[in-house]
Amino acid sequence: MRLKDISGNLRKLVGSVMQSPLERERGLYQRCRKLSKQIEETPDNITLYVLHGELNLERGKHERARTDFETAIELAERADESRGWLVMEQIMRDRALHGLRRMERQL
Repeated sequence: MRLKDISGNLRKLVGSVMQSPLERERGLYQRCRKLSKQIEETPDNITLYVLHGELNLERGKHERARTDFETAIELAERADESRGWLVMEQIMRDRALHGLRRMERQL
């Protein structure tokens, strides 16, 4: 690997760690918007709600995070009733429950 490539990769790595709070919030906001658009396209996707909730929790948007986590749990329970849980539904339900517990500790 060339020195220029190593230098560029190192700059990217350090740059992501050393972001200003505004840059960090902007990145989180953009990721939230992308997930929101994906949720509009597939509103029954449990994983999208959990990821969206985790981003909202990280941004300090607790009520939005709660709504996302509760929606994910509800979707997981409906999936269990209709066809039985698959592994992914179980994992996402557990992550949503964990997100709610984290949120309650932060409040």
